[in-house]
Amino acid sequence: MNAESELKKNGISIIEPLDEESIKSIAKNVSKKLALGFPNYGFTYDSLYERFSKLPMYIATLREGLAEASYFYKDSSVYFRDGMGLSDLEKFAVHELIHNLQERKDSKGNLTRLGLCTFKGQKARDMALNEAAVQTITSNVLDSNFESVTYYGITFSTISSNCYPIICNLIAQMAYVTGEEVLFDSTFNSNDHFKNKFCAFCGEKVYNHVSSSFDKLLDLEERLIKLSAKIKNEDLSLSKVKNISDKISDLKQQIRNIYFNAQELIIKSFFSTLLKSLISSDDIYTFRQKLYNYQDLIGTTDSYHFFNTFYIEMMENLDKKFDGITESYHPSTYLIPYKDTAFSRLIRYIKKVILKREFETDKNK
Repeated sequence: MNAESELKKNGISIIEPLDEESIKSIAKNVSKKLALGFPNYGFTYDSLYERFSKLPMYIATLREGLAEASYFYKDSSVYFRDGMGLSDLEKFAVHELIHNLQERKDSKGNLTRLGLCTFKGQKARDMALNEAAVQTITSNVLDSNFESVTYYGITFSTISSNCYPIICNLIAQMAYVTGEEVLFDSTFNSNDHFKNKFCAFCGEKVYNHVSSSFDKLLDLEERLIKLSAKIKNEDLSLSKVKNISDKISDLKQQIRNIYFNAQELIIKSFFSTLLKSLISSDDIYTFRQKLYNYQDLIGTTDSYHFFNTFYIEMMENLDKKFDGITESYHPSTYLIPYKDTAFSRLIRYIKKVILKREFETDKNK
């Protein structure tokens, strides 16, 4: 299959090459932002500019559902949707040029790795996970801030509210486990450090399940975009509109189910592993703060109480851990030990507040 056929198969039709001055301006802008934003990864402005300014770039027609720009690894070229000004070209180029930095090819020129994504023949693994990681870096480069959004009935915080918002939220939860530096290292340098560290805390089975969830979420979102466009662009009967609307509602429910399943797997596996490692009262207080802060990342609905229930369960486990630790340092001389420490009272108060909040939420529905 020739290059043009490959492009069309991927929803890309070339209109014209991008002019040389625009390519240089894009290369200059992106090189500067990456070199300044990520000084610990060996990037220099000169080496980045030298690389990016030589890449072929084109104006093209891109299939509905694709991003505003696309990096096609088979010809190492960047394709931009027609109709954008230079400032938009520079903004959307960041994501695609990071893909260029990720490329790893064998001696025959076959792509073997793209950041977190690995290739075995034509089959790609962890592609959606890599897209989320690259978009997270892109959002950092563009100085984006985390903000609260609601999609598919889920309210969550994301650094990328307009591009891959839901999987960028999930990868932020994974990065909370590993640390952002490890995620960025593996994304830029195409290594397994992020995967290995996440697996150490949560297990390889959880990693594979969550990564598969990313792929499913992207697929479902693309199907949603196509169905929504069909309703807007076609003159349909009321029965067909209802049929498509029902399909859209079903896809949104599938997205909610997959998202919450992945989120809960991360939470349960990470904090259950972490709980086993606690050996001091300082460890316990650090754990409690880490668990408390995690609530800023989670997606929720009005009826979603998983995290509150899990929080209470972990607090009770911490209470037992705390008793075991204090008992080992200060053995009780009483035949019937009396347990009512400040930590225990704090646990009871937290439990009461959380259960009261859940009751009031359910009552107001």
